[in-house]
Amino acid sequence: MVISIIIFILTLLVLVVIHELGHFIMAKRFGIKVEEFGFGIPPRLIGKKIGETIYSLNALPLGGFVRLLGEDEQSASKKSLNSRDFRAKPVWQRIVVVVAGVVMNLILAWAIFYTVIIYQNFRIIYPTLDQAVFVGFVEKNFPAEAAGIKVGDRILKVDDRQVKSFDDPRNFIRDKNGQPVSLTISDTQGQNQRNVTVTPKKTDKEEYLIGVGFSPVAIKEYKTPLGKVFSGITYSFDLTKLTFVGLGKTFHDLFLGNLQSVSQSVSGPVGLANILMSCLFLLWMEEDYCF
Repeated sequence: MVISIIIFILTLLVLVVIHELGHFIMAKRFGIKVEEFGFGIPPRLIGKKIGETIYSLNALPLGGFVRLLGEDEQSASKKSLNSRDFRAKPVWQRIVVVVAGVVMNLILAWAIFYTVIIYQNFRIIYPTLDQAVFVGFVEKNFPAEAAGIKVGDRILKVDDRQVKSFDDPRNFIRDKNGQPVSLTISDTQGQNQRNVTVTPKKTDKEEYLIGVGFSPVAIKEYKTPLGKVFSGITYSFDLTKLTFVGLGKTFHDLFLGNLQSVSQSVSGPVGLANILMSCLFLLWMEEDYCF
């Protein structure tokens, strides 16, 4: 738990500092005086003035801040303002300075996702809002590949038997003992359902396999050159879309009075730390079983 909290604090620190760096860069670009760039939250531990800006290290490692000339003061006539004052700049420049923090966070997200996706050979965990079973990999020269089953496909039924747990597909297929198996599958989000019939292949070990590895999380693959180049950006947008869908579901449950579902859908700082550790674990852990 201590490691989770440390990683959470470091993650939050990086996110906030990168965010503030966006404000800092654009403020400098437009000639706005940056009085202080702080790492952490005051009280200040140490600080050093370089040029016109104080760079400080503060006691609470929970983010950072940028202090611009005039941003916290009352409005005044532009004629009486210092030309380096935030309030003296055109509206569009002030908007750019404010929005730059969010843009930097987006760029950071794209860079992180792209790095992770490259490291995972352009395969990455694709989160869903409900528990399901997905195809984690497809073995070459096995019946599943011939049937057109792909990585990321969602397993809904095996011979009209509903898949309700991770072990269900494996057990259902083994029960067939080499006989043809009818699978109802869909895309990652449960759409575009289709049925495929697969006849398990007998291996040298006297096992009947269709040649897939099932996973409790969806795996998304980027195969085309263009898809690989923009994988970090598209994955970021996928997660953003999923976030809004999840928020909509949460408010829907709240409106219907389903408080238990809502309580399971939200997390505080400790919950976020646990989620972060779970994500790190899944990135390094293979949950696939071939059968």
